[in-house]
Amino acid sequence: MNKLLAAALTTLMLGACSTPVATQYYTLPDSQFELPLGSGNEIAVQVILAEPLNNGGLVYQTDALNLNFARNNLWAAPLDQALAASFANKLNRQNPQNRYIPSHRTNSNQTLKIYVEAFNGSYEGHTVVKGYTVWPNGKGRNFNIETPQQGDGYSAMIQSLNEGLQNAATTLAY
Repeated sequence: MNKLLAAALTTLMLGACSTPVATQYYTLPDSQFELPLGSGNEIAVQVILAEPLNNGGLVYQTDALNLNFARNNLWAAPLDQALAASFANKLNRQNPQNRYIPSHRTNSNQTLKIYVEAFNGSYEGHTVVKGYTVWPNGKGRNFNIETPQQGDGYSAMIQSLNEGLQNAATTLAY
């Protein structure tokens, strides 16, 4: 009985000694939507995420077959909305004839759908932004952008992902 009590107390004391890992929240650069000047044709930007990207955490590919989903390194805002705002901002700077607005902020009946299949860091030293679009006229384009990551850690990964988004927006712009 004493051995069982001692084991239980030891387990309890060791559990009390461990400190929980603090959760870090990250924002995507350029994800605060800026209303464009002008009065062009309004197009809603809707981002549809592949299911693995929809868990709130940052994603890192650890080898050719495995993805790691961060539990303590999370996006500060829903990723689909942050990506929609970022794409809208980038497209507005490239194409002032139209006004791109995140879909959750407009009632436009014209929608640019952006399907994001990959948005992650990689063990190979780059980030991946991959997917395809369907424009309101039915035309589509694929994008598969790999951007070198400068430095280590999630902050460097997010900077690289933002560069990949810029390149993807340039690929998508008409």
